[in-house]
Amino acid sequence: MITIAQGLINSMEVLRLLQNDEDLKDIDVHIECFVNCRECGLTFTVRKKEGNNRKTFCIYEHRNSDEIIINGIDNWSSFSEDLPYMGDKWTYLANFGYGEFYKVYEKLKELILNFYNN
Repeated sequence: MITIAQGLINSMEVLRLLQNDEDLKDIDVHIECFVNCRECGLTFTVRKKEGNNRKTFCIYEHRNSDEIIINGIDNWSSFSEDLPYMGDKWTYLANFGYGEFYKVYEKLKELILNFYNN
């Protein structure tokens, strides 16, 4: 039997929705995987429309609940030893219930567009 971590399933569902979104088609979003023990998911790195600043958002299933979390950090690199988190495990941008992929997608889209355009 082949199984996939729930955090990756959540992230891949959101990625599928983002890939089909016309509002995001001209924005370069770089996708990578990350793992922090039970927390695993995808990172979505966006470069500002003007300038070199970038922000990395990540989606994962919280290790102490089944909530889907959106976290994020400015100018993060996947080569650093830090995680793409704002602070401790209880500090994040948004949280959603189990299986609320569409709500996660809507919020992540809003965060990407706000960062890119402002």
